[in-house]
Amino acid sequence: MQQHRTAVTGLAFVFLALMLAALAIRFWVGEKGYQFTGPTHIAAGEDRVYLHAAGDLYTLAGSGELLSVMQPELTGLRDIPIDLRVLPDGRLLLAEQDPASIRICQADPWQCRPLAPVAVSILKQQFKVIPGASDNEFFLTDARGDTLWRLIEGTEPQKLLPERTLAGPNDLAFDAAANLWVADTDHRRILELRPQDDGTFAPGREHSALNSFTVGKRYYPMMMARAADDRWWVIQATEFSEALADVAIYDPEKGAQAVIGLPQGAYPTDIAALGQDMLVTDLERFTVYRVDSRTLAVSAFGDEGFRKRLDQGRKSRTYYEYLGTGSLFAVVLFAALMLLAAIRATPREKRWTEPPGSFDVENAAEQVPQTGGIHWLERDPRMDRRLKWFETLAFIPLVMWIVLGVVLYGWVTLQTGPDPAGEPAAKLNELVVIFILGGLGAAFVIPIAYFQVQNMKQKLGTDGKSLYIRLADGRELRVDPSRLFYTRQAVHYRQYTFPLQGAQRKSIYLDGEVDTWLAPLLRQAGKLTAVEALRYRWKNPDSLFLWSVSAGVAMVLVVIVLQLLQLK
Repeated sequence: MQQHRTAVTGLAFVFLALMLAALAIRFWVGEKGYQFTGPTHIAAGEDRVYLHAAGDLYTLAGSGELLSVMQPELTGLRDIPIDLRVLPDGRLLLAEQDPASIRICQADPWQCRPLAPVAVSILKQQFKVIPGASDNEFFLTDARGDTLWRLIEGTEPQKLLPERTLAGPNDLAFDAAANLWVADTDHRRILELRPQDDGTFAPGREHSALNSFTVGKRYYPMMMARAADDRWWVIQATEFSEALADVAIYDPEKGAQAVIGLPQGAYPTDIAALGQDMLVTDLERFTVYRVDSRTLAVSAFGDEGFRKRLDQGRKSRTYYEYLGTGSLFAVVLFAALMLLAAIRATPREKRWTEPPGSFDVENAAEQVPQTGGIHWLERDPRMDRRLKWFETLAFIPLVMWIVLGVVLYGWVTLQTGPDPAGEPAAKLNELVVIFILGGLGAAFVIPIAYFQVQNMKQKLGTDGKSLYIRLADGRELRVDPSRLFYTRQAVHYRQYTFPLQGAQRKSIYLDGEVDTWLAPLLRQAGKLTAVEALRYRWKNPDSLFLWSVSAGVAMVLVVIVLQLLQLK
């Protein structure tokens, strides 16, 4: 029998190793799957179309013929670009964020120059950029700063609107009369901005994205382009966590007029004008649509080679999604098998036994022995010595976490350099967030340990009729036993909890003290199950309970934030 238990115990460790391996695969798959994204941004000139998908930058002819595919090693892109534009002279404007940077690139051969790097550094988050009427003039929206900027190389950036005119602005474009239109995302509208004599802009016409054509909550205008008939085609998305969006058409005077009928499940993310046609990217289906702006007929854009490459990216993403789901299932399966093996390795008579209590009220004496005054229950000196160390030991996880964080941060910065950018900077920021959250979690242990020690330092006594309580701050309470509640390990009175056991279920008091002096009194008290005790403490919370609940909530939030960082 002993050999059988040993074998099952070994099997439990095997399942544990398999569960950890499946968890590692889950994280690896998440990183790999992130690399395979559908088409995100698109830009079109007279005879060239540029598209970013799955890390690569595609160049196509206006007819849809695939001309070239440039990988990140050539383009220098560290992540998905925030914007693409084809300039009047045919060059490509390539905008990135984190950190914000704008480059102007010539495709053949590939050569780029940065655009005013010092001025662009004012941008902190999502932004869009278009060229102005004169050379070296650009207009930028700053979603975080709710601002419209004019940027002329060699000069300081200029704010063009009063505060609070825009809220989370995204795409922007000029109309035929040189008025600037902006997708004012958080105001749920598209807004005309008319140039003023002093070089600034003033609001003009506006059209709400919440109209008779709006479906669900798809009222956040994101990207926009002007069609050949001067109408605005606008991508309206739901909240950023949901892959839902439509393409709406707005007349500059009359407002919303139609919604494009894209295939079921399409998730448009960007739009560009190509002659009489509009090109729409579909992030979810790895497709680019050509939509006739006159008939609104939808067809696939690109030749067979282009569509085949995008389809291969879709298949790769699907493969990693299936692999991720399978690895998650494996984590759950091996965790269950590990628990089952652990149960099987435990002797039958010990599997489901309730942990021993500190006393037996049912078999206790009817009355407390006679005493001339108050008998204070004698404490175990060894337990008091342990309590002195317990508070100090509570600081160790936080100290070790801080030391580990500093060492790891220093090592990473040595690898990435003093001023990392792009993906290294993003990973370093994630590392900082993780250690800050973990440090806060470790910090929660300190007050929990403190209040637990304070509870265990409280003394209990009796005069044979009442329970006397000496709190850690020196105050004394006299309580009728009928007002007490107890479990197998503690006594409860209002917001006070008096543990009877410490670590490893060692009694705080000397042998016989609880059974002799406390158990008879508790025959008049109410007995609570573990669930009932939790409810009682919820209604009568003490500092330890409040901190423990706060720590539990904090840990859940930490897990959620870390998961969101992984998904991002």
